[in-house]
Amino acid sequence: MNLLEISVRADGEAAEALSELFNRLGYGGAVIEEVPSLEPHNVVVKTYLPCDESLETKRRALEEGVWHLGRLYAVPEPQFRELREEDWANAWKQYHPVQHVGQRIVLKPTWREYQSQPGELTIHLDPGMAFGTGQHPSTRLCLLALEKHVRPGMRVLDVGTGSGILAILAAKLGAQEVYACDVDPVAVEVARENVALNQIADSVRVEAGSLDA
Repeated sequence: MNLLEISVRADGEAAEALSELFNRLGYGGAVIEEVPSLEPHNVVVKTYLPCDESLETKRRALEEGVWHLGRLYAVPEPQFRELREEDWANAWKQYHPVQHVGQRIVLKPTWREYQSQPGELTIHLDPGMAFGTGQHPSTRLCLLALEKHVRPGMRVLDVGTGSGILAILAAKLGAQEVYACDVDPVAVEVARENVALNQIADSVRVEAGSLDA
């Protein structure tokens, strides 16, 4: 099945709003790409939609969302490009490099090569279709907050865990017990896989649901 790529070029503040919209409506969430430029619109936010019977409805919803954001920010018209599924399956990975966050945190996609250095906390991550790659500003702020405040022996609750990135970091920082939950069954599956990948299943529990369920 082919996919329709939707991309919008924006500045940092508008890019955050666009990524929230794309994470909610797009297939696999939002991809944020920084473009070296002296122009104010130096970030490209992308998402994808399956080319199936729901395409037109979802495309209209995205276009309407971008239009409304355009009333608040200087957001240009979205650009559209159709991709073959096999091209998309590999193309999106180029937008996820190894990332260094804070003093010790390293976010390493599973398809990237990286040699961890002494003292670093390396999180091996395959986000799949779940939110949480470390590129979104809110995720990075949460990572920094955890690095600053989590101490060995603490208990941590991660509501809306997405890819499990925050729960995994809490465990690597020494949290004795981490409970992570999400209402999205796909996110729960992805988070469990990432927890296993980081070999911390003894201290992190991932369940479907929320605080009131």
